[in-house]
Amino acid sequence: MTLHLFNPENDLALGLGCRNYTPPPHAAALHRAGALLPMWWAEEGDRILAIASLQPDADELRGRFGINGEIGFTADVTKASPWGWSADAVRQFENAGMPASLLPGHESIDIMRRLSHRRTSIEILSQLDGGYQLPVETSDPDEVIHLESMNPGCYVKSPWSCSGRGVFNAISLDKATLYQRAKGIINRQGSVMVERGLNKTLDFAVLFYSDGSRVTAKGLSIFLTEPRGMYTGNLVAPQSHLQEMLAASADITQLEKIINSEEKILTTLIAPHYRGWMGIDMMLHTNNGRTHIMPCVELNLRMTMGVAAMKVAQHLSITTPHIIEWDHNTPPAKGSIDLLPPHEGFALRLKPKA
Repeated sequence: MTLHLFNPENDLALGLGCRNYTPPPHAAALHRAGALLPMWWAEEGDRILAIASLQPDADELRGRFGINGEIGFTADVTKASPWGWSADAVRQFENAGMPASLLPGHESIDIMRRLSHRRTSIEILSQLDGGYQLPVETSDPDEVIHLESMNPGCYVKSPWSCSGRGVFNAISLDKATLYQRAKGIINRQGSVMVERGLNKTLDFAVLFYSDGSRVTAKGLSIFLTEPRGMYTGNLVAPQSHLQEMLAASADITQLEKIINSEEKILTTLIAPHYRGWMGIDMMLHTNNGRTHIMPCVELNLRMTMGVAAMKVAQHLSITTPHIIEWDHNTPPAKGSIDLLPPHEGFALRLKPKA
């Protein structure tokens, strides 16, 4: 029996590396509003780490959608499964009553934090056959200025962040502002990642699962972002539809080879240290009129909304494309379905794709 935790603030907690992390109000509200999200992938008998007052909501979700999950820790629980691992996630499980013997120790958490750093994308790209442009990690704000001057339109990224937060395009910033923003990230997290901008046409990800000895590709995710790169939602559709969308623009044989190579890379790099879901964000981009695959924008060593979208598609037997997205203080659109009871202004909704 597994105890699930939705802790979307985990990447922020990794950035600080502390055990007692206090998330900003927006992240804390999303944590509370989405507490029952793991019911969409929980198995029969599993438990959800959430406040007891949400039990009626859990009962309603089970009855409405046929998904699983009861509130709270019990002595039958033998496994912890958070959205993502950090020292703060361990603390939350311990506070719920889980014994330390069922949780990763300090050394394991340190390794997972290191592997969650965006520099892991450099290691993955370096092992792929393709001569891909590598990001640059630096602790010198002046080097950020230099890199942007050499390739205008670079993206500057915090080592740990999520959903496009902690990422910005440098092209609209003057040198003084760019210097100060880069310096701020470096002061907080020790370094900054700089990547050359590409002419992106589609964001997508490959979803992988580690059983502790092997990493295996389990599906595809196509997701939506706003112009600054922040995540806004996921396409919910049969996997065959997602494959067809990619095949319409990309060399699907090349993608299959990339996925096979990444399974091997992740099996060596990740499997000995981590059990659970992960995703590698990728993109399609154009250059000289041709479409290319960027095979690793970043590794998300945690559960992802892409996995959630895949599970929703499976549970609801979705046959036509929909969009799953978090609405905030927004009335439901015509034809939308609330996948979780709205709380604190947040609602996770499934909407027909326009």
